Amino acid sequence: MQKTFFHCCSLALILMLIGGCAPTSKTETKTDPIPSLEKISGDWVAADTVAMEPSLRNFRGQALVNRDMTSISWFASAPYSGGYHSGVLKINGEVPAVQMYRWQPFQALRKTTFKGYEILSSTRMLPEEDAFLWQVEITNTTSAAQDLTVDIDMIGFISKYGGDWQWWYPFPTLRGKQTRRDDEIDLVRNQITNPNRTGEVMIEELINGQPTGKQIRSVLPADQEILNATKYKTALEAGAFIVSDQETEAVTGFGFVTAPSSAKPFNSGGTAQWKLTLQSNEKKVIQYFMVYADSKDAVKSRLKEIQPAFESKFTGAQTFWENRWAKIFKPGNDVISGCFPVLETSDTLAKRVYYTGPLTMLYMMNTNLPQYKRVILTGGPKWGASISFFWDNTEWAFIQALSDPERLKANIALWLSVDPGKNYGFDNFGGKGVGNAYSANYYALFQLIRSYLVVTKDYDFLNEKINGRTVLETLEFYSTNWERISSYGKPGCTDDIYKLGDFGDDPWNLLECVPTYIHIVPSFNATYIWMMRETAALYRKANNPAKADALDKKASEMLPLLMKLYAGNGVWKCVYPNNKSVEVRHVMDFIYTGRFIPQDIPDAMRQEMVDFLYRELMTTHWMRAQSLQDVAAKNSDRPDHGPLGAFDGWPAATMDALVQFDQSQKALDFYRAMEPLTHEGSWAQAHELWGDNKENKNARVRIAERGWHARDAIAGIGMSQVMVKGFFGFNPQVNGETITKPGTVNLEGTLRHVLYGGEYYTLELRGGEVSFNKEAKEEK
Repeated sequence: MQKTFFHCCSLALILMLIGGCAPTSKTETKTDPIPSLEKISGDWVAADTVAMEPSLRNFRGQALVNRDMTSISWFASAPYSGGYHSGVLKINGEVPAVQMYRWQPFQALRKTTFKGYEILSSTRMLPEEDAFLWQVEITNTTSAAQDLTVDIDMIGFISKYGGDWQWWYPFPTLRGKQTRRDDEIDLVRNQITNPNRTGEVMIEELINGQPTGKQIRSVLPADQEILNATKYKTALEAGAFIVSDQETEAVTGFGFVTAPSSAKPFNSGGTAQWKLTLQSNEKKVIQYFMVYADSKDAVKSRLKEIQPAFESKFTGAQTFWENRWAKIFKPGNDVISGCFPVLETSDTLAKRVYYTGPLTMLYMMNTNLPQYKRVILTGGPKWGASISFFWDNTEWAFIQALSDPERLKANIALWLSVDPGKNYGFDNFGGKGVGNAYSANYYALFQLIRSYLVVTKDYDFLNEKINGRTVLETLEFYSTNWERISSYGKPGCTDDIYKLGDFGDDPWNLLECVPTYIHIVPSFNATYIWMMRETAALYRKANNPAKADALDKKASEMLPLLMKLYAGNGVWKCVYPNNKSVEVRHVMDFIYTGRFIPQDIPDAMRQEMVDFLYRELMTTHWMRAQSLQDVAAKNSDRPDHGPLGAFDGWPAATMDALVQFDQSQKALDFYRAMEPLTHEGSWAQAHELWGDNKENKNARVRIAERGWHARDAIAGIGMSQVMVKGFFGFNPQVNGETITKPGTVNLEGTLRHVLYGGEYYTLELRGGEVSFNKEAKEEK
């Protein structure tokens, strides 16, 4: 354990790479192609370079650590959620601030030096149990003995909420249950090392996850005010704090492994104190833990169970994650219904990017939500404790079908009960649709179903009736939705161009933060052409050529209208009513036209689009979603879709489009270039461009926090999909074709355990050629 705690890669090297030095691939000498969990985890990073603190997960819940040495915030494990934070550590009355973080899937590490002491803390969630464990090491680094007082607040500000959960799930505050994000918790987090903070702050109001532009007053409670909250009552029983919520059934317990000198209860928790004398270089280890349940008896039982078994539980958390990590790469495992393909390559940069995908998939897995036994959540913490977004899921639809087809099929069956014209996702706790209507929904759900079909060859699924239609009828309904939203014939919309799909005037249904990307946009109109062609192929397979021909005809008629949206010089335009158009310099149109209608784009136009991509969007290690030259750039500054960063799904989709444009080597170069980002942790909702060079190619890159972003998110798993589909060319089609010959790339390797039609295959990439061979079945 000591070796794990103090493992430290060269921070200077990591920051140099992310800051602008091009990485060079090195040869991997280890025989095991799958990196250990220790190796694929994040490295130590300086707190002053981090925008979003490390997270914690345990297949049930989620939380963020703060910038002190012990507290966590934004805890949620449906039906439980927490407010404010869990309590800070003080040394002689002062709160030390974190200097270094390290994220690992089984723990968050914090390290600092403070007035003659070195402090190292580990916070772990017990896998598939309702408990947090803390271990704090304090070392006297002076040359003389030191007397010190260690106080740790233990705040059980946890409530239990049933019913429907949205992306903005409910949580407790001093005023009771809240769902509105008014930044009160984050204001407290931002001043976590000042426990006596007070006052009021004006912040922007968020309602239903959307900024209103309205400034509202938010309180800034001190820690003692939080501890004195009358919503809770705390008792000190058998050497443990028992915190009872007076408004819900929630009960929280804090147990001590290292007995304190004293413990004082308040209302929402208490303060434990240790009076210590440390000799020079002497170390004191303090261990404690928190459990939560819906009765005192359950909490007391868990306290009695964990207290004597703390050491084995603490080390067992890491072992649990390591075992589960190893299992997901083996056919016939008991974690997922398939397995994640194993990549063998000497290209260490590409390898790390690839394996960050399964790491993220496993990290986002929940096994205790009632709608299905296994769910890969979309993002969090702070948001989405039970939510699946269709759009984010479709960005790695193909890998989902390869790795866990049983779960994907079950998820699809649930998601088809949701009206894509009303909701962007599904609540795996309450079982209902959530959020507003994303224009991406129809394409997203279509691609999820299509990926499942072509990978599993389970075409009987097309005949199943779900929500009143067969799956094939649903695919046709999705593929022709553009007709139902067309504005053609309305006032100001009489030219033929208005026959295309019109996605309305609300940016929140499209890119949210880009005000000009509305009405008739190129990207999703391109997906409708592809959807109709794919549905036609399915109808031909079902021996219905009349339906197939009709859909192909519609796609052919739609294509020339779409091409009129090309503005030249590599960019596209949006068309509004009354023949108004706005040129939009955004990666969306490169991605969706490049991925879904590449064969229809002339070579010269392809080259212009690639030139635009590299001239205005690409940086040394990441990319901009929107050009700084876009007319709306100054009004679109959000890290996922604006000019200073990109949603983690966009680079993968961009590489997919580059491959379709016969630019595979450029895609592979980009793939390798982003490797330094993975040393901060799993894939996120977005990575932002920051630092003095944020507006040029040498921008530094980090996980984004501003703009209400999620620390962990799934869309980046699409990076692994690029390796399988793009560089190895495994891209099965409805007509039975399996391999699309990849473009020439300086990459060689092997992909093992690729699940196709219920059988496992091995792909070999050598000299630009791919072999595809069935694996022998292993004897059980």
